[in-house]
Amino acid sequence: MQPYIPLVLLLAAVASSIGGLLLCVRSWSEKSLFAMISVGAGLLLAITLMDMLPHALLAGGGRVMPFVLIGFSLLFMLDWLGHSGAKESTSGYAGIVGVLSGFLLHAYVEGISLLASFWVNLQVGWSVLLAMLLHKVPDGVTVASLLLAVTRSRKKALWGATGLGIATLAGAFSFQIAEPFLRKEWLPLLMALASGVFLYVAASHLIPLILRERDRDLGLFFIAGMVAYLLLMSFFHQGPHQHA
Repeated sequence: MQPYIPLVLLLAAVASSIGGLLLCVRSWSEKSLFAMISVGAGLLLAITLMDMLPHALLAGGGRVMPFVLIGFSLLFMLDWLGHSGAKESTSGYAGIVGVLSGFLLHAYVEGISLLASFWVNLQVGWSVLLAMLLHKVPDGVTVASLLLAVTRSRKKALWGATGLGIATLAGAFSFQIAEPFLRKEWLPLLMALASGVFLYVAASHLIPLILRERDRDLGLFFIAGMVAYLLLMSFFHQGPHQHA
C-alpha cells in the first residue's frame, strides 16, 4: 500500500460524516450546499471526460467503451432499486431504507473507483478525490436530513451519514484485497468502469439538482468547476495533455 493511501481513505470517509455533523450542529445555508454540489459536479465531469476516459481509451482502445456503459448502468440499477423501494412505502423507516441503501451502495462503488483511479495514475487519483470530497459533504447532509426527518434523532442522522464513509472504506478495502490478483492489462477496463460510475454521478445526481434549483449562480459555479480543472490541467501539463 502506498503511504498516501491511508490519508486518501480517511479524507473520503470523513467527508460524509462532516456533512452529517454540519447538519446536526447548526443550520447550514442551502445556497452554500448547492454551491458545493455545483462546483463538485463541474470538477467531476471535467475530470471524467478530460482525464479518466482519455486514459482508458489510450490504453485500451474502443474495447473499453462497453465498460463505461457497464459502470453507468450499475449505478442506474442501484438507484432504480433504491427508488423502487422508496415508492412502495414513502413513510417511516420502510421508505427510507430503499433510499439509504442506494446511497450506501453508491458510496461502496465510489470507494472502489477511487482506489482504481490511484492505481492507474496518481494525478487522476488526486483529482478524483478532490471532486469526490466536494460532493460527499452534501451527500452526508442529504442522508442525515432524511433520517432526521423520519427518526427525529440527531444521533441516528449522524450515524447515517457516517455509514456513507464506512461504505466508501469498504469499497476501497475490497479493491485493495483484489489488487494482487489484478493484471495490468485490466487497468484501462477498470478506468472505463470508473468513468461510467462518475459520469452517472455527475449527469444523473448532481446536474439535475442544479437545474431543479433554477438559480443562475449555481450554473456559474458548475462552469467554474470545469474551468478550474482545465486551468489546473494546463498548469501541470505544458503543451498537449499527455496520458501515461
